[in-house]
Amino acid sequence: MKKIVISSALCAAGLLGSVGAFAADTTICTGSATAGNGTAPASGTAGTHYMVRAIAPKCSANVNLLGVDGTSGAWYAVGSNSVKGKASWQGHTNGGSVQKGADCAIPGGCTADEATTARTAANAAAAAAS
Repeated sequence: MKKIVISSALCAAGLLGSVGAFAADTTICTGSATAGNGTAPASGTAGTHYMVRAIAPKCSANVNLLGVDGTSGAWYAVGSNSVKGKASWQGHTNGGSVQKGADCAIPGGCTADEATTARTAANAAAAAAS
């Protein structure tokens, strides 16, 4: 499920993107015990954010998903995990793919901080690809 959530976010970012002016961190899914609507990543006009059109993300139960506009909105990077999973996942739109990040400190007890670490690593990988 984690791969599907991240893949969906990356596909949406890729389809709706353009170059922007600054980075914007977004906690899209909070790891809630129930599924529901997520927080839409920042979007706007070309030259402002990576995404030009808003999306309406849906979150699976127990999923942490965080995103960030890359440098000058040139890419979008995400980090994710399942609260009940054993590893975090990361990916970006700058020629990257979704891949396993690091194992969580407590298998079956992944935290939002570990998803943030995955997002940071994805953003760094995207920057290095530029």
